[in-house]
Amino acid sequence: MPRYNLIYESTEDIYGIVPKANDWVHYSSILKVKDGGKKPVSLEMTFVQPHPFLFNMPEKHFIRAESITDAYAKVVKFFKKFEIEFHN
Repeated sequence: MPRYNLIYESTEDIYGIVPKANDWVHYSSILKVKDGGKKPVSLEMTFVQPHPFLFNMPEKHFIRAESITDAYAKVVKFFKKFEIEFHN
């Protein structure tokens, strides 16, 4: 299996709003883009405390995608499972 080179890496802060509780959700993440493969974009999300009032969020979440746009579309889908609105 070939190993692909890392061509871009950045630290991202991802926020969401819980409308029912009027509370914020914050994930610190690392966005990586490689120069090949089926899904060259990865987003490793780590939850930043405190948890929302109504429920606990997963501490870690990992996303693989074909593009950066697709990765953030998956973030929106992940947030929708918990009824959270994506906020940038």
